[in-house]
Amino acid sequence: MKNQMDTINTEEAAAQKTREYWAKLTEYEGPLDILLHFVKEDELNIYNIPIAKITKDFLDYINYMTSLDIEVAGEFLLMASELMKIKARMLIPSVAEAGEEDEEDPRLTLIRKLLEYKRFKDASMEISKFEDEARKIYSRSYFDNDEKEFETEFEIDPSLKNLTIFNLIKGYRNAVLSVRKEIVHPIELLNVTPELQREFLLEFFKSHSEIDFHELITNMDERMLVICTFLSILQLALEGYISIYVDRENLSKFTLAKAGIEIV
Repeated sequence: MKNQMDTINTEEAAAQKTREYWAKLTEYEGPLDILLHFVKEDELNIYNIPIAKITKDFLDYINYMTSLDIEVAGEFLLMASELMKIKARMLIPSVAEAGEEDEEDPRLTLIRKLLEYKRFKDASMEISKFEDEARKIYSRSYFDNDEKEFETEFEIDPSLKNLTIFNLIKGYRNAVLSVRKEIVHPIELLNVTPELQREFLLEFFKSHSEIDFHELITNMDERMLVICTFLSILQLALEGYISIYVDRENLSKFTLAKAGIEIV
């Protein structure tokens, strides 16, 4: 009677395992995904994988796929071969000669692959979660009486229609990278601010009609000076003192020109 009960329990366990394989057959994205599932399901220590057990589970999975006449992809067979190789190396005792370091654990490469795959999978799940949350958010339409996010008393210069903040930032980055870099050890306090550079530019455009941005900062060796100059350019363009013209062939290149408002 006991033997019959053991047989029944064994058959039920096998049937349950078969149902689990069948239900999850299409969920796995590759051999690493299956191994990660085995580690999580059996609560194994990913840093100390019982290679014999995980190899057996993986081979059982492949055999089950084969029994269903499902073609086994080459990457699954390659992983099976790698697991068998690791298992064989674990069974063969390593004898280190005098003066030599102990041989590296054969599982380390597999552990690194699993950890890297787990990081990517966790990140992918987080992104999917954010996407699901974003789908639940609905924004209302815009109404004429809504308060404008940004208003200015100045009329927008037509030359700015092709200008975007991304083009400005790209042009600024290209210009900064071209500035000569000098190794300076002493710490010096720079007397430079966006306000001072604004006054400098106003004075400059009293006697000049236009200048290329890259040419303007060519001799500016200090990065803070370039930053303050760039900020003052944006402020003067907003105030209507200068216009910014974008090169149609190179949108990251732009020219500064005196605008309609008189500089006194």
